[in-house]
Amino acid sequence: MVQTSRGSMSRAWLSRGILLLLALLVVVGIISGAGYLYLRFFGSSNPSAPVGQLQPDRVEPTLALATLAGAGDLDVVNKALDEGELQTAHVTIFFSTQLSHGEQVGNLLLLEESYAAVGDQAGAQMCYERASLITTMSPTLSDSTRALSFLEIGGGFAAVGRRAEALVNLDQAFALALHSPFVKDPHRAGILDRLAVEYAALGEREKAAESRSLQEEILYSTEGTETEPEGHVEQPSANFLAHIPAPTTAMVASYEERRVEAVLELIEFLQNSSNGAAIPQELATEVTQALVNEDKARSTAYDDELAAASSMVLRIGIAEARADWLLIKYRIALGAYGLELVPAWSEDVIGVAAELNEARGELHDIYGEQIATFGDETAKDRAWFDILRLEILQGELGLYPGYPAEELISELTAVTDRLTEAGDPSLHPEVRYEGSTPRFSLAWNE
Repeated sequence: MVQTSRGSMSRAWLSRGILLLLALLVVVGIISGAGYLYLRFFGSSNPSAPVGQLQPDRVEPTLALATLAGAGDLDVVNKALDEGELQTAHVTIFFSTQLSHGEQVGNLLLLEESYAAVGDQAGAQMCYERASLITTMSPTLSDSTRALSFLEIGGGFAAVGRRAEALVNLDQAFALALHSPFVKDPHRAGILDRLAVEYAALGEREKAAESRSLQEEILYSTEGTETEPEGHVEQPSANFLAHIPAPTTAMVASYEERRVEAVLELIEFLQNSSNGAAIPQELATEVTQALVNEDKARSTAYDDELAAASSMVLRIGIAEARADWLLIKYRIALGAYGLELVPAWSEDVIGVAAELNEARGELHDIYGEQIATFGDETAKDRAWFDILRLEILQGELGLYPGYPAEELISELTAVTDRLTEAGDPSLHPEVRYEGSTPRFSLAWNE
């Protein structure tokens, strides 16, 4: 029978009073055979990195399961950090369907501090690596936020003795300060000021001097002015990727409610049981069946709603909801709630990953149908520029299993070339390969 993964199961649930980013997580599927199923601990499967670097056996179930019982991802992350359950915080950030890219980066940097405080340099490094990838590829971060994130990441890499990685990220911040037309002068001067300090600490005297000189030049040229110079350009926002709420049918809502009730019962049992107590067979079956019943209901509902959707925008919202849920199902299959909740899914991780992969491909196609209705070719390219960066980011993180890397990277390169020819001044991801592994950094138009 099952035993707790680690730590006491009697921890009380504390509220931090932070605004919940509530979005109930949903699950779809059906189990056949077997009179009953047991919940047991599940180590890690062998999915692609960096998913494979996570450690589900170190996740605290009483905390992690709260997101399946209606709690917001941010609340769970905060509580896990408070209680020193760092892997729980890490997994929750990683699989979150609620946190924005800015929130993910910010929380990864907070998590890194906790890893460093307990001497876990590998954990700290993972946080910096993921934060750097998100910062480079995210279509939703502003360039000012992007530059500040690179500064924090670069300083963090320097603190753990990773000089090369530190310089890569500091140089990204420098490129944004120097070349982005969207960073306002006061922010630009502040970024350069911090870069001068960071470069000097690494012994990079020429870069430190150049950063200081550029900062002083900006301060001199803007002294006494309170408004942006004429011709300042506002950064395009990725409005096309704004979250579109999908409707929930009464049938799905009822299964969702039952899942929440079952998971709350499981959490209560774990909190009130002695360490190592076996989960009752009846409760294990109840949780498993609630998840798979909701899984099947949602699968049917998404198919019906997509077929009946009256607008392309609504179809996008439904397809996004399906992909979000299947990401949660993938997390369940990997045992990343600290328990094996649905053994049939855990025994078929490849099959669950294929479902998620298919859903992301379906969403890509629906995006394409919507973009095809745009009258302006540059607007089409700008939308694809945002979508492709997001999809490549999901793929590189392992959240789009088996994603068509070569195809999407080639499409992004072509779109970037067309935008450059049209005069788009945005910095853009540039790829180089280490063997067969793509590495991304920001590039700019000369």
